[in-house]
Amino acid sequence: LEASPYSSFVSSYLNRQPMVYVGANDGMLHGFVATTGTDAGKELLAYVPSEVYGNLSLLTSSSYGGNIGHRAFVDASPTAGDVFYSGSWKTVLVGGLGKGGQGIYALNITNPTDSNFDESNAGSLVLWEFTDADDSDLGFTYGQPGIVRLANGKWAAVVANGYNNTETNGGVDTNVSATGNAVLYLVDISDGTLLKKFDTGVGIADDPTAAARPNGLATASPLDLDGDNIVDYIYAGDLFGNVW
Repeated sequence: LEASPYSSFVSSYLNRQPMVYVGANDGMLHGFVATTGTDAGKELLAYVPSEVYGNLSLLTSSSYGGNIGHRAFVDASPTAGDVFYSGSWKTVLVGGLGKGGQGIYALNITNPTDSNFDESNAGSLVLWEFTDADDSDLGFTYGQPGIVRLANGKWAAVVANGYNNTETNGGVDTNVSATGNAVLYLVDISDGTLLKKFDTGVGIADDPTAAARPNGLATASPLDLDGDNIVDYIYAGDLFGNVW
């Protein structure tokens, strides 16, 4: 059980700064002030996930949009939710990259102020990243992550493995799935540790086409059927037409 009441956390942060968080093709996840007045639209946060570092220089290339073509970066919608770990409640944002890369990142956005959202405090804001280097079955993360409480008391990010996990990105990416299976991950919200991997076992070997396309899960939907704030079921569809 959580060691401190959620009601106290809500009361403490009832009047915190409202924010809008959005990924963009400038390579960043942005956090903007979402109120009227002099600070309306002010950017308090800009975060560059490590998976897109290698492509940032393309944004200033004179050939961008020509020989290089358009490149995606932080191209997926994040999820935010209140969680409990390390003795206190926090608000965490978890996001993917869409076509921009094979990775998920998590940020602590509990206290969105100028002084807290500062580069000198980045170490406490950036919680973790989970990429195809951690598990090669992770594809391009188009799905929106879920945030859930498990029956063992841990809080987790629910991550669908996405698409094209056999893609080598022109031979640059060596973290390639050997099966092309559709996979679901439960990742510890506090540190990015993989808690559980659900492998459907359906992938390239089940592809009826000659091209042997990989499978992949779309956005997963967690359900708490009895209202006890513990996830009971998670549903997700794959590229082969199955619902799991």
